[in-house]
Amino acid sequence: MQLAPRVLAATYAVGALALALSGIRLWRTYCENFGCIGVGIAWFAWTIGYGLLLLVAAIALRLQQGRARTMLRMGLGVQVVAGVLLLGYWVVRSAG
Repeated sequence: MQLAPRVLAATYAVGALALALSGIRLWRTYCENFGCIGVGIAWFAWTIGYGLLLLVAAIALRLQQGRARTMLRMGLGVQVVAGVLLLGYWVVRSAG
C-alpha cells in the first residue's frame, strides 16, 4: 500500500502540469464566430479535468505524510486560487 500515495502524488503533479499548460493554450486561443463554440467545449472539458484533479489531490492528501503532504497542500492551494481567478474573470467578462 506504500506505492499508492506516491502514484497518486505523481498523477497529481503530472495532471496539474498538463492542466496548466492546456489552460494557457486555451487562454491564448483566438476564436471568431463559429470557432468560439469549439473553444467553449474545450474549456468545459478543462473544467471537468480540473474537478477530477481536485479529487485526485484530495485523496492523495489524505494518504500522504510529512513533506509530501505539505507539497500537495501547496499545489492544491495554487490550483484552487487559479480556478477561483479564472472563474472570477469569466464572471466579470460575462457581466459586461
